[in-house]
Parts: sequence; C-alpha cells; structure tokens
Amino acid sequence: MLRALRIKDLAIIDELNLEFIEGFAVFTGETGAGKSIIVDALDLITGGRGSSDIVRDGCEETVVEGIFDRIDKIGLHNKLSRYGIETDSDELIIRRSINRNGRNRLYINGVLSTISALNDISSRLIDIHGQHEHQTLLRKESHCEYLDAFGKLSDIKNMVAGKYQIINELQIRLNKIEENVRGKKEREELLQFQLSEIKGASIRAGEDRELVEERNILSNSQNLSALSHEAYSILYENDESVISSLGKVEDLLTEIAGIDEKMGESADMTRTSSVSLKEVSDIIRRFKDNIRYDPERLESVTGRIYLLDRLKKKYGMTIEDILACQERVEKDLESIGYSDQEVQAIREEMEKVLNDAGSLATELSDCRRGAALRLEKEIMDELSHLSMDNTKFVINIEGVPLSQNGIDSVEFMIANMNEEPRQLARVASGGELSRIVLAIKSRLSSMDSGSTLIFDEVDAGIGGGVAEEVGMRLKYLSHDNQVFCVTHLPQIAAMADSHFYVEKVVSGDRVVTKVKKLDRQERVEEISRMLGGRDMTKTAMKYAAEMIERTALNSHKS
Repeated sequence: MLRALRIKDLAIIDELNLEFIEGFAVFTGETGAGKSIIVDALDLITGGRGSSDIVRDGCEETVVEGIFDRIDKIGLHNKLSRYGIETDSDELIIRRSINRNGRNRLYINGVLSTISALNDISSRLIDIHGQHEHQTLLRKESHCEYLDAFGKLSDIKNMVAGKYQIINELQIRLNKIEENVRGKKEREELLQFQLSEIKGASIRAGEDRELVEERNILSNSQNLSALSHEAYSILYENDESVISSLGKVEDLLTEIAGIDEKMGESADMTRTSSVSLKEVSDIIRRFKDNIRYDPERLESVTGRIYLLDRLKKKYGMTIEDILACQERVEKDLESIGYSDQEVQAIREEMEKVLNDAGSLATELSDCRRGAALRLEKEIMDELSHLSMDNTKFVINIEGVPLSQNGIDSVEFMIANMNEEPRQLARVASGGELSRIVLAIKSRLSSMDSGSTLIFDEVDAGIGGGVAEEVGMRLKYLSHDNQVFCVTHLPQIAAMADSHFYVEKVVSGDRVVTKVKKLDRQERVEEISRMLGGRDMTKTAMKYAAEMIERTALNSHKS
C-alpha cells in the first residue's frame, strides 16, 4: 500500500507531504482546487507521461516520491531482483523528477531505473481508473487473468502451462539433437570428400620428386639432346675424338714401356682411362638416343605436379603427410555414428504431449466460456446498480495457437444500446469507464489484493442512490485493497476511512494547492458543504453527521 506521498513544484502545488493508512480514502474540494493534480502525481510514479509543462512556474524541476510498504503481500521482490533492485525490507521508494528541459530521472529504492521497468513494477502497486491509459484493465493481456481468477481456473491453467513448458523443453532438446545430427552428417560428407579426393589421386611416396626430375628433363630435352650429341662426338665419333687420340697415346706409351719399364704404369693407366671413356661414351650414346621431345608427357607431368601441390596445400606439406591424413580420415569416418531413432522418439513424445495439452486447453477454453457467461451476467447486474442499465458487458473469446495460457484470446468489451461492442480503452467518458472498472473490480477484488486502487471521475453524472451504490462498492474493495477516490458526492465521502480536503490558497503573490487530512468534525463540515453549499445549516450538519455514523455502523456490521 501507499504509505506516504511527497509532491514538490508540480503545477500549482509547491510542496505536499501526505501520509496514508489502509482502507478507503477520499479527496474532496471545490472544482479546480487541484484534486486531479494529486492523481497526476500518482500517475507519474507509475510510469505515466511527464513533460516540462508540469513544472511549477519559476521552479527548476518537479519531484514526486511515493513510499510503499507491505510489498511482500503482492510478490514484488522477485520482479525487483530482475531489474537489479534489492530490498532488505518490506518497503519500496519510487522517486521521479522532471526538469525544465523535460529530462526525467527515475529512482527505485535509490537505483536509477527506466520508465519501462517502472511500468512493470508499479502495475502491482497502483491502478488508476479514470482517463489514464496505463491502468491494468485497459490492457487486453490482463483480461484472461481476470477471467481465470473469477472462474477459479488456476489448476487447469497451470496444467496447460506445464504441458506447454514440456513441449518447449522437448523442442529445445530436439533442436539440439537435430543440430548435432546435421553437424555429424556435414562432417561425414566432408570426410568422404577428402577421402575420395586423396584416394582418387592414387599417390605414392617419393612420386613428387620423380615427377619434378622428369619435368626438368622434358622441359630441357632439346638442349640436352644437343649437348649430349656434342659430347658424344668429341668423345667418340670425331676423327680426332678423345678415345681415338687416347688410343694413340696408349700405343706410344706401350712402345716406350718396352724400352723403359718405368712407363709401363702410365701405359696401364692410359689403357684403363680408355676403357672408362668408352663406357662413358656408351652411357652418353644411350642417353642421347633415349631423349625425346614429348609435349604431351610434359603437360601430363606438369598437371600431376599441380595436383600434388594442391593436395599438399589442403592435407600436408609432403606426400607422406597426405598419406597420413588419409589414414586419419578413414579412422574418423569409422568413429562417426548417428541415429535418427532419438529424434523420432522425441517427436513421438512431443506429439503425445501436444495431444494432452490440446485436450487440456480445450477443456480450459470450455471452462472459460462458461465462466465468461457467468461473469457477464454478474457485471451486468453491477452496472445496473450503477445507473448503467443500457450498457452491455461482453467477454470476447477467440481461438489462437496454443500457448502457456491455452488456446484463447480474451478481451473485455462494452456495448451501449444498439451499438457494436468496443474495447474498454475506447469508452469516451472517464466517469463511465471508472464505473465499468468499479463493477468489474467489485466482482474480481481478489485479483488486486494488496494494491492501491485510485478512482477518478467515478461519480461523474450520478447522484442519490447510485452514488451510495458506488460508495458501497468502493468501501467493499477497500477490504482487500487500499482505495483512493476523488469525489464530489457526499454519499461517497461519508463512507471513507480517511478524508482529505483539497483547496487553493493564496501564498504571497502565488496561488497554491494545499491538502489537509480532516478530523471527524471537519469531515462533518465538509460533507455538509457538499450537501448544501457554503451555507452550512444545522440540518445539513446533522444529516452529514448521521451519514458518517450510518456508514461507520454498516462497516462494523459487514
């Protein structure tokens, strides 16, 4: 509940410090006194729009601060933790400032925060009903929760949500397994390609060196042929060939050795050299005779070398590395294993859970439709007591794909006489909307237990017995919630537990709004004024006192 509210330099408010208790509180005062400004201040600390226009003339910034307690009753601690806001107590302080430049600064328990975070957190703290766009009942997504609470459908709804969670978990598992299988298949395809590429090349150890040598010979065949022919001619074929000349030298040395034995060794050496040179000439002859210019073979060898170089870039620096890679690929292929059986098993389980969830969701939908008919009737009864006999309350339920909430989209709608149903947010009158919301809240008060409910303009266009009906419902709501109401009607004001009087006063050369909490006698005087104007007669005073006593007595009885 809201325990304290501080407002500084907002519109015509210079500074207000208000303290509240639980129960039903009303704000009364002359038209234009500034009652709506207090509601605007509460709107600011629940994430409402704020601009520099609201800053009091001559001031630098507007500051609004609300202190809430008993936040454990509405389960806010987990939500606060999600936004990094820690609290060791059961207290929450929201402070918002807006300066002349329109800059907003927002703190929740001293932590700088955002409007979106405030909207989320404050949705369970304060609910403003009037012309304020962010009130809970105007949000379509809350309507299903209200209907389920009315129909006491939490058990079956939780079962649907549980099944839906299992479906999501199975889908996550299935996605991971399918991703793993895809990865293995892609890996297998890659390894198969690598193995096919290596084996298809039919390489052997040392092949690259042999090919390089052959390419060197083939690319220089003409030069080698010329050089070897010249060498053979010099060594053997010419008339004055080396072998022929060496033979003559041998004959001469043999003849000399016959005279001088010391030259015999030289003659033998010459003879040996001649034999060696003849062997060399035979080698040269065979070499030159085998030389062929073969461009096709050269192209083939060059292509083979290019292939081996490409494989080296992919699989290793040497032929040996490539062959070792082939062995590894073969082993990896043997180790890869996957099966579609697990995928199929999960899909079968998902299908079963989907069927179960579908059956439960259908049952939940049927229950919702039954609850909707009952709630429509009860709200219509409430509206008739609030002078809205020609207003029809409709709960529109449409089918949607399965989610954790089931298969229904639920929306509360209003139809005036001979008109099509329309969204609650499109109700033109703030007072009409407030009474519609009051009717709904009266039947669903447990949904907001522990919240602060604020009704603005709820008494617009009503009086007499209808005003009492409105007051009774506001009082009823205050049993489970803190309720604030801005009112002009004495019938409603008389039922309050706390009564605040709002007035404009002159302070120096400025007009400011002041708020005073009334004691019992002051309440009697204010309700008397509301009954008969400023001329408070004894009759009006007596009647005002009786109204307060009567409502107090009725409250004790209830």
